[in-house]
This record gives sequence, structure tokens and C-alpha cells, in this order.
Amino acid sequence: MATEYEQPSSDADDPTDGSDLSNLATILQGLGRADEAEPLARRALAVAVAIYGADHPQVGICLGVHAGILRDLGRADEAEPLARRCVTIAEATYDSDHPEIAANLSNLVNILLDLGRAHEAEPLARRALTIAEATHDSDHPTVALHVNNLAAVFRKTDRPREAEALGRRALAIDEAAYGSDHPTVATSLCNLAAILQDLDRADEAEPLLRRALAIDEATYGADHPHVGNCLGILAGVLHDLFRSHEAEPVSRRSLAIDEATYGSDHPEVATGLGNLASILQDLDRADEAEPLARRALAIDEAAYGSDHPAIAIRVNNLATVLFELGESSEAEALARRALAIDEASHGGDHPTVATRLSNLAIILQGLGRADEAEPLARRALAISEAVYGSDHPTVAICLENLATLLRDLGRAREAKPLDRRARAIRKS
Repeated sequence: MATEYEQPSSDADDPTDGSDLSNLATILQGLGRADEAEPLARRALAVAVAIYGADHPQVGICLGVHAGILRDLGRADEAEPLARRCVTIAEATYDSDHPEIAANLSNLVNILLDLGRAHEAEPLARRALTIAEATHDSDHPTVALHVNNLAAVFRKTDRPREAEALGRRALAIDEAAYGSDHPTVATSLCNLAAILQDLDRADEAEPLLRRALAIDEATYGADHPHVGNCLGILAGVLHDLFRSHEAEPVSRRSLAIDEATYGSDHPEVATGLGNLASILQDLDRADEAEPLARRALAIDEAAYGSDHPAIAIRVNNLATVLFELGESSEAEALARRALAIDEASHGGDHPTVATRLSNLAIILQGLGRADEAEPLARRALAISEAVYGSDHPTVAICLENLATLLRDLGRAREAKPLDRRARAIRKS
């Protein structure tokens, strides 16, 4: 849904060009009060358009501020056209390698990532980094910002090793530029920790997150959204380290901050609900997890529609909870829906599709339909081997799942070499 411009009200002839309103909106956004900032940003934009016309650089600035606030409010679909117009104005105003173009490209990249369109974002992120490297020294903080954005693209396109190298580069630049206790350093620490978590190196991620959390709490206080974000990642890392009892209070605190910051129906809240549901499920409290998983799904369906990749995550999580609660028929339908969404979004050979195939196979096996599950498990194994190589921990999981299926089908002899290979991967 496009955002319409409003003309300034007749009783509010603003003596400025909207920049004061825009600046105040930016301050409120930084304080985690995007809901208060949005009407100011909208008014600033209308003032700038009325004074300068639609294509002036000041209008571009106001568009960028408004787009960023809409993104923070979970309204990335509304933010995208504003961010694209921002880029268009900058390209018409400045030379092709001007830093302002890079900044606007970067904002659009983040919006596209929120919309699940990382492949569209990648060339924009590369162009922004190229401009930044051409106009700044290689160790300039602005370069670090664009390096982090490209790392985020690599994460979303399942290239965590490339993302790690970029994340480490950004952190080194920020530490050299700002010192070890700056909030920008905390952001880079969180980004790198999330990449390490993707690489199954949660033990390395935890100390980075604890350091980032200490910086953010000292900088912003205990209830700031940056603190909530860091807590959410830390809860996921503790969960991955099989320390769910520690993860639960961390996750609950993160969720409380997000609800206070964004309101009860924001996609960030859905993420927190889904993460807490997964932790409760691991603690054998699936009955408590179910309403959280259902609420998370409802929030994201309202925000994104029925076929967005975020919906597949919510649907899959609810399916696993229901399966554990013995509601296998509904779980199967949800697992099939998640698989269909991800195949349409990512293609048939994506690692996320392999995860969905494995989950559906487990549900079918639990329903006594191991013969239907076997081809799904084999396809999941083939995708994982193609993506990760033959010795990755994810491949070991797929081998173990397939071996279990084969034993259920009375084919224990075929299962044995799969078990041996999985054990060898886990020992390596």
C-alpha cells in the first residue's frame, strides 16, 4: 500500500522546510518511539513537497526518514516505494558515485531484506559498498556499515562463510574507529554473532553477544529496542547450546521489550513469540508454546499476507508444536503449507526447503506413513549435501533421519551405513 502525501494543514504554516520535523522524527525513532515519529515524518515530507516540489533533495531526505520509520513499524511494503523514490532523487541530484546514493541504496537493501527479497537486494548492496570504498578510506566507519549490509544479504542467501568474513571486517573497522565500548561496535558484534550461530558455532557467538548486551545496556538502558534485539539473539544462541532453561527468561525479557516498543501486533513481536515457543517446546511445555505460535502466525499473516517466507517459518513452528501435542493431521497440513511457500519463494533446491522436507517426513513417519516419508527424506539429504558438502552437521541430521525411516520400514541393513557416516561427521 503506497503512502500518500498530505498537504500541510492551513493552521500550521511551518516556517521551516520540514527539516526540524524530520530531525525530531529521527530522534524519536532512535529512542524506539517510531509510532510517535511516523506522523511527524509524514508531515515533514508534505511540507518539503509543498515548498520545493516532488523531486528536490530535501524531499529525498524526508522520504528516507519516513521510509526508515515505516520499516521500524513493520510496514516495509509501504516503505519500499518511498525508498526507491529516494534513490531516484539522489541519482538525479548527484554524481553516480556520491555517498548519498550509497546511503539511499543501503536503506532500500534493508527494506528488501525485510520483504524476503534478498536476491534483489544483493546488487544494490554491492553497488553501495563499491561507492563507499571509492569515496572513503577502506577502514572508514561508513564502509563498515555497507560491509555489514552485504553480510546480511549473504546470510539471507545462505552464504554464511562469506558473511562471516564481512562481519569480521566490519567489526574490526568499527572497533578501530570508535573504541571497544561504542554502540556501533555492539551492533557489529550482534551481526557477527548471528552469522556464527548460522554456522553452528553458538559457543563462539555467546561471548560476543554478552559483550554487545553490556554495551547496549550501558548506552541505552535496560529497555531499549537495541537491548531487546541483542537479548533475542542471545536467547537463540543459548537454545542452540541446549541451555533452554537459561534461554527462557532471556527470551521473555526480549519479548517484553519488543511489545512495549512496537505494540502487540508487530512482526518483531511475532519473531519473539515464535522464538519463545520453540524454547518452551524444548522444555517439554508444548501446551504453553501452542498459543504463542498461533499468535505469531496471526501477526505475520496480517503483516505479510499468506505466502511470504516469514509465514513459512511461523507455519512450520506451529506444525512442530501440534505434532508434539498429538494433533498430527493439522500438523501435516501446516507442514505441507510451509513447504509449498518455501518452494515457491526459494526454488526446489534451497536449504530451507530441505528443512521443510525433513519436518514433513518426520510427521508422516509419526503417522505411520514411512513409505511416503522416505522420498522426502532422501530429497532433503541430497539438497543438504549439494549446499553444505558431505561432512556438514546438517547432513548428519539428514542421514540420521533417513536411517530411522529405513529401520521403520524394516530395512535396517540399509540404515547401518547411514548411521556410521553420521557418526563420523559428528566426530570430525
